[in-house]
Amino acid sequence: MAGESSEVAEPLLPLDSPVQFALGVGPKRAEAFRAMGVETCGDLLHFFPRDYAQSQGQVPVQQLQSDQLASIEGEIIQTRAIRRRPARFEALLEDPSGRCVLTWFNQMFMAEKLVPGVRVRATGKVKFFNARAQMLQPRIDFLAAPGSKGETPDLKPIYPASADLSSRVIALIMEKNIPLLLPQIREWIAPENLSACRLISRRQAYELIHRPGAWKYVQRARHTLAFHEFLLHQLAVGMKRHHQQQLQNAHPLRTDDMVDKRIRALLPFSLTAAQERVIVQLRHDLAARHPMNRLVQGDVGSGKTVVALYAMLSAVAAGAQAALLAPTEVLAQQHLLSLERFLGNSRVKTTLFTAAVAGASRKKALAGIQDGSISLVIGTHAILSDTVQFKNLAMLVVDEQHKFGVQQRAVMRGRYTGVHTLVMTATPIPRTLAMAVFGDLDVSTIDELPPGRQPIATRAVTSARRAEVYAYLLKQVQSGRQGYVVVPAIDENAAELLSATRVFNDLRDGVMKSHRIGLLHGRMEVLERREIMEQFRAGRIDVLVATTIIEVGVDVPNATIMIIEHAERFGLAQLHQLRGRVGRGIHQSACILLFDNQTPDPPPRLAAMIKYSSGFDIAQEDLKIRGMGEIVGERQSGRPDLLFPDLLLDPFLLPAARQQALAIIQADPHILAPQHAELRRELAARFQASLPLADVG
Repeated sequence: MAGESSEVAEPLLPLDSPVQFALGVGPKRAEAFRAMGVETCGDLLHFFPRDYAQSQGQVPVQQLQSDQLASIEGEIIQTRAIRRRPARFEALLEDPSGRCVLTWFNQMFMAEKLVPGVRVRATGKVKFFNARAQMLQPRIDFLAAPGSKGETPDLKPIYPASADLSSRVIALIMEKNIPLLLPQIREWIAPENLSACRLISRRQAYELIHRPGAWKYVQRARHTLAFHEFLLHQLAVGMKRHHQQQLQNAHPLRTDDMVDKRIRALLPFSLTAAQERVIVQLRHDLAARHPMNRLVQGDVGSGKTVVALYAMLSAVAAGAQAALLAPTEVLAQQHLLSLERFLGNSRVKTTLFTAAVAGASRKKALAGIQDGSISLVIGTHAILSDTVQFKNLAMLVVDEQHKFGVQQRAVMRGRYTGVHTLVMTATPIPRTLAMAVFGDLDVSTIDELPPGRQPIATRAVTSARRAEVYAYLLKQVQSGRQGYVVVPAIDENAAELLSATRVFNDLRDGVMKSHRIGLLHGRMEVLERREIMEQFRAGRIDVLVATTIIEVGVDVPNATIMIIEHAERFGLAQLHQLRGRVGRGIHQSACILLFDNQTPDPPPRLAAMIKYSSGFDIAQEDLKIRGMGEIVGERQSGRPDLLFPDLLLDPFLLPAARQQALAIIQADPHILAPQHAELRRELAARFQASLPLADVG
């Protein structure tokens, strides 16, 4: 096979030695490498080609034409170094049809490589001097001797380059150093398990990714290396999951039919089939003696909050407390309003706890939380402060979990061990990706919207038609509806984006001068923001001009139109969340995306918003547009979080890695067996800082 390792006479380069000690690097090039994230010699192994160039088809020397880009193969029969200016090195290549002069200026080191008798492939642009073919600065590939079993490489790696390091120079450095690094690569799993998954060894994979020979070897190398990376991540989250299930105890909560009936009596509507399915899963989790750790993902408006309420009331029915953690005060307030509508006829005592709660109200809330008289606490990260002491916390709900840092989520779990945890997200992701991001969580999906929800008509319009858009807004307000205008900036800015204050003033003094306009942004005082939101909910404000502070947590059924200025500046998931603020009542709603463009065609993100209404489809499209990003743990020096994040969506690789990881953990929960020594060493090196924190999400 192409790329099989061969023995080398040179001493090995320790993987952890600084990159400047690699052959052909030195201090100056080491600086350039470090700027690209390559700190050690071992990092060179993970500095993968960004692409591969197919070698040009071979042309006989006799058929070469002037200015042609061509490849020729033959034997070097003569060389000479010319020292006078311009200094150059020349080699004469001969094939059965003729001879060609190969010339390099100011590259005398070529004399060490090109000596009479070696066979090479030269690729470059052809010129003719005195009727003789010549190539200037050609690329050289060394070929096996005639009659040998060596394989001519068809692909040449193209590496990510910088102003200080060209891809060609990097390729030469790799060619010298990869053979010195490969022998130090150790295997993580048994050969028979690799064979069962149709994979090759790690050592072969690293060699083939840098020296593939053919495309089929590139694919085998990528799949093998991706499998091993996925295996590490699944082991990390799997070990955490095992710790939660086997070593942490939780008090089982009552989930019998009597409790179920009491909770349902508080709901003024029937649940969807998807909600019912998730509640069955919750009841099973809450009856166990280890903490529930479950993610509920569902589209905007799918009814995740009702499912969370069911879980929290299960804790309250058992005489314990529950907390709902929201990323913003606006969302926390919205949750409180929603839950209080359901709990109006119950004895469940609730409170809002945020940084804005102060004075006597704060003291009263803290006392009620500590003595247990307050059963349900809704708040922001202020709940995580040392001053908040729960008497008997049994259920923690984290909403919009992706907006919290890993450390924040870990604080609550560390302080209150054995707490059942439910995390929610309205940014759904495909099942295979969920295995990587939420590997230590059971994943439930609400893939059905409640009956009666109106589809939201979405349009993308150039800013040249802004007057038409606001005329439509006026028409909606005149018919008794309300609307949002979302603007990316608060004040005037260097990027020349419309600001919320300018749009507010323009509407107030212009097209909406006979109607009530409100302004909402993050620099306002909390009480002022709260008052404006209350006025909008009560219908005393017709149009709310806001920043993305309203992205989540705003539920006004009478709001039927959303205008998003500079929509091309927002992410796809964020646009979908914003769109979800309308379409929450019985009236037809619209979302209009105003964008700045020289052509009438919308950018890809906006085109996706028009095409898709489902958050699951939006999430899939978002992955295609912006890529994966960091998945688990803290970024490692010299390498991305995952080597091949695009392969997360491969239907085979991640499930196979997960199955292998679960089998290893079942047989060896702490990865202490001698055959797992290499895995244990890699896990410690990769995740020792973040593994203790690789908790809910």
